[in-house]
Amino acid sequence: MGSYKKVLVAIDVSEEAEQVLQAAADIAEINQALISIIHVADNPVSSFSQWSDVVIPVTENQIRESLFAQLSTLVEGVGLSKSLISIDFGRAIDVIADKAESENIDLIVIGSHGRHGIKLLLGSTANGVLHHANCDVLAVRVRALIEQ
Repeated sequence: MGSYKKVLVAIDVSEEAEQVLQAAADIAEINQALISIIHVADNPVSSFSQWSDVVIPVTENQIRESLFAQLSTLVEGVGLSKSLISIDFGRAIDVIADKAESENIDLIVIGSHGRHGIKLLLGSTANGVLHHANCDVLAVRVRALIEQ
């Protein structure tokens, strides 16, 4: 593991994302690195259009605003600025790897649930990023949060 100057952390909107953000923030602090945060959403499609004649138009801006509100809470919860958040649309593996390459990222930090068997064969985002990125990738094993 080398000295990292630019860290890209890829997160979803789950509560477990906080663990990934914290790991990335710690690495960025130790290395005095710049950090950026990306969330990749699927291209917008009406969730009801395939099941009925009802079409509910949803724009990328509406999706982006909703996601930004959720992600801001997570990001600020670990002491990072919400201005670091980027929300893109497309296939997560490709978007993350392309962003890392275009921004000369040294390290991608991404969460992994450590799935096995058929789920591993089908591939996960973390596994895909690991095999497509041109930089180091750290898969943070996320632990399910237990309600007490």
